[in-house]
Amino acid sequence: MWKDWIGLPHEFRADPRDGKAADCVVMVWAVLEEAKIKCPDFQNDWLDLAEAGRWDAIQTIWEQGTEPLDKPEPYAICLFDNGPIGLGFGIVVDDGVLIVHYKRGVHWVPFRALQKVEYCRFKQ
Repeated sequence: MWKDWIGLPHEFRADPRDGKAADCVVMVWAVLEEAKIKCPDFQNDWLDLAEAGRWDAIQTIWEQGTEPLDKPEPYAICLFDNGPIGLGFGIVVDDGVLIVHYKRGVHWVPFRALQKVEYCRFKQ
């Protein structure tokens, strides 16, 4: 499924399952749902915060809802610096990370491509 999304452009709120563009938060939830990984219910408020550039609020939600991992594991999630649009949200798949880059769109990257990234899982 997610391999079909490689190359889709970034667009806030876009669902990659439509095949036109992708938002990183929507994409991560789509991957988690497809893999039947337990996660919090999707909240549109998160997209509102991202569009408004409220990275402090997103960071707080992240810290309250996740627990850090010693090393990446399948379907772990991460936040990364995504240039001028702020933070990006990624997910571990196939021994790398699926991200939506603000210029290059949906990409799978090896772990070494994302520096200073903490991999987490949602608290149960």
